[in-house]
Amino acid sequence: MADVEQQLEAEHFDFGKKKKKSSKEKKVKKEKKSKSSHEGEDASFERGVVYPYEQLLARVHEMINEKNPALGGSKRAMRLPPPKIERVGSKRVSFVNFGEICIRMNRSKEHVLQFFLSELGTTGSLAGDGQLVLKGRYMAKHIESLLRKYLSAYVTCPMCKSLNTEFVRDPATRLYAMKCNNCGASRTVHAIKSGFHATTRADRKAAKLAK
Repeated sequence: MADVEQQLEAEHFDFGKKKKKSSKEKKVKKEKKSKSSHEGEDASFERGVVYPYEQLLARVHEMINEKNPALGGSKRAMRLPPPKIERVGSKRVSFVNFGEICIRMNRSKEHVLQFFLSELGTTGSLAGDGQLVLKGRYMAKHIESLLRKYLSAYVTCPMCKSLNTEFVRDPATRLYAMKCNNCGASRTVHAIKSGFHATTRADRKAAKLAK
């Protein structure tokens, strides 16, 4: 009777006691483990070519333009008319199509004027018909080089190199940011820094009078 009760308890309350493994089972398990470790050694990781970030980013934009040109925005060159420069008297020149070029670049005439005066180290003013009158003698190729510099610093998107950008003012900080309408990137517009300014006789005279 006691043997029967012990058998019933064993059937209803199985606590998962481990059975002793035979030496044959241990040998098979050891062989499988050894085989799997050798297979892992054979399939060692091989490092591929490491590409620079700029190259990968350019490749992504190329793929976007190929699959969906409307989404990626192709890098079209901005067609600007050559600057028309005319002499005004003996000491001044007129940038005739200044206003037209500012409209093409989607930038205010005041901002471009500030850049030109800073880079040239001279004085100038806007005429009523959109012309820019500068003090000094400047040729068209000199003005064109300044336009290229302005495009690179204040028009071209640093991420996708698109020219479809605009200035957006932050109401909180009152600072301007350049926003790209193609990739959505945005960065703060750096303040215009003064370039080289040759000291003239008038500057020296004004400095003496100010003392």
